[in-house]
Amino acid sequence: MKKKLLLNCSCFFVLFIICTTQLLAVGVLFNRPLGSNQQYNKMWIKSVVVDVAIQDQVAVTHVDQIFYNELGTVVEAVYIFPLPENAVITELVYWFNGVRYVADIRERQQARQDYENKIRRNLDPALLEYLGDNLFRLSIAPINGYSEVRSEITYVELLDYDFGSVNYEFLLNTTGLSPKPLQQVSLAIDAQSQYLFKNFTSPTHKNSTATQITQHSDYFYTVFFGDENFYPDKNFELQFETVRDDIQFNVLTYTPAPEDSFGTDSFYALWITPPDSIAEDKLIPKDIIFTADVSSSMEGIRIQQLKEALDFFLDLLNPIDRFNIITFGTFVEKFQPDLVAATVDNISQAHDFVFQMYALGMTNINEALTASLSQSFSDTTSNNLIFLTDGNPTFGETHIDSIISHVGKNNTKNVRIFTYGVGENVSQPLLIRVARENHGYPTFITADDSIALIVNNNYTRISKPVLTDITIDFDELQVWDFYPKKIFDLYWGSQTLQRGLYTNSGSFNVTLSGKVRSDSVFFSKQITFSDTLGGHRFVPRLWAKAKIDYLLELINTYGETDELVNQIIELSLRFQILTPYTAFYSDPTADVKNKNQAFKPEKFVLFQNYPNPFNSQTEIIYSLPEGKVNYQVVLKIYDILGRLVKTLVNKDQSAGLHSVIWDGTDLSGNPVVSGVYFYSLEVGDFKVTKKMLVLE
Repeated sequence: MKKKLLLNCSCFFVLFIICTTQLLAVGVLFNRPLGSNQQYNKMWIKSVVVDVAIQDQVAVTHVDQIFYNELGTVVEAVYIFPLPENAVITELVYWFNGVRYVADIRERQQARQDYENKIRRNLDPALLEYLGDNLFRLSIAPINGYSEVRSEITYVELLDYDFGSVNYEFLLNTTGLSPKPLQQVSLAIDAQSQYLFKNFTSPTHKNSTATQITQHSDYFYTVFFGDENFYPDKNFELQFETVRDDIQFNVLTYTPAPEDSFGTDSFYALWITPPDSIAEDKLIPKDIIFTADVSSSMEGIRIQQLKEALDFFLDLLNPIDRFNIITFGTFVEKFQPDLVAATVDNISQAHDFVFQMYALGMTNINEALTASLSQSFSDTTSNNLIFLTDGNPTFGETHIDSIISHVGKNNTKNVRIFTYGVGENVSQPLLIRVARENHGYPTFITADDSIALIVNNNYTRISKPVLTDITIDFDELQVWDFYPKKIFDLYWGSQTLQRGLYTNSGSFNVTLSGKVRSDSVFFSKQITFSDTLGGHRFVPRLWAKAKIDYLLELINTYGETDELVNQIIELSLRFQILTPYTAFYSDPTADVKNKNQAFKPEKFVLFQNYPNPFNSQTEIIYSLPEGKVNYQVVLKIYDILGRLVKTLVNKDQSAGLHSVIWDGTDLSGNPVVSGVYFYSLEVGDFKVTKKMLVLE
């Protein structure tokens, strides 16, 4: 499911990329001299090392990248990159002066402010932010000339399941705009499953001198890809299937330890997957209507793609189905007055109806939904409505609450409504609520995506319902706060997933109930829900992401409120995952004042004073490397003629970061006059001098 790009969350960097000839889907790294307004230049990505751990359908990916500043000056850099739609970032690591720092997660506005303050001081922070549409920005400054900068990013994702196949993709092509080839790239994958692997392959990287896929058992595979002097030209894709003879249950759990800060309840993730194939006598007959917006804004490529989608829809109908096509602009037009059988003749006539469609009129959403739900849906079929629009209601009833109320009153036959919004000018609150309150799901299609491709892929899933009216009984297991709130129908080629919390433990008989046609069916499995500390640590974060997505959908529907935003921020901070309202922030000098023992510099560094210019006081920070117990340190201030103004430090100091304040006075305690001054650090043979400006 694609969502529109939230450009208002972006800044100049995203706009700059859009203005280039490259696709936005390709990650890019840019730099420019620190503090300048020059155009950004491409920056060299020197190496990429990736480690992936896959358990069933969850992948944890760790990316270790080294960038290199080929300019002979201090620069600021920004790396903008996409991640798979289901991915959530759980950790940022920034290397400073040879030391590894795990970033903190903070409220986004405060993190951005702290970052800006630090780069003004010529210090070394790193900031990772979410821009929208699963696009991310890593900002790093300053980077010294002819030097490396290293970062690590870890993200967890629920892998896509598509008609039996589970798919993992590493966006290797995101490094494709590097001005030089990568010196080294490597990707190592461990993949394990609770069920037998049926097949395991990479459609993009076959076994070769660079790629090796190894089977260690029926439940465990490893993959390694490595190359040098490498120009990426495609992403790395992995596909696998597991053996399923019937409906399959997968459960992963995690019980937190006190240091996790996740709370005291345990977490679970439950997958329910249908079998690989369905006999014709097991198919549920369906009544289905495709209702499409053909108002004037659909003219051109959109109406052509809509016709493709409708033709595909007709060709997937089964003989046991009934269908109709309804189009709307200012007024509503129907292929037939009511649902008709999916006979060869009716389908042929429907293709002719689609061929003659054209775009004209305003957008009468209320009347279109009313007409669609007035069809004679049966009590013994799977009833479905595909509703597609590219606009807001502009004719007839235009109030969202009234339209939703009418849908609720008219939907007397338990019709599943699947809504599709095309482009940026759609009412997301309307389409989300219509879908969610009527057992369907919303899909939003960006203006440059293929309507036909996305609608057809989704329709293929719902064309063969396996189970309807699903409920899950956990026996005496006490589960709560689970997502999604409603269990959707189970379709061939898709899955049902639930993530939640439980408070007791043991082995319980988990039962999936539903209907096949009008017959009730039950599937049960004995599953152990442990209370032993540990398990799969990504499970709590999958739960937190599901809850955050639910809250974001509420914001999209009802508007942004302090209560909803604060819940998202609290979850983000507690589970250490990135959201639109938070950012990962790394500040190697944050603990100077309390002598952070974790900081172990590898070399002498004298940082630029801050603030600069100044008129009352300024702070000077410097680092002393590990290797000696104490150093004799001298830090002095000189005027522009080289005369000593004041000695700030003249004593032995231990390795680490040190800070001193100069209040702008001379040896006698008198304020100095405005002008240029120099501060000089001497430690044995090491000596470096920087300048500052004093203002009256």
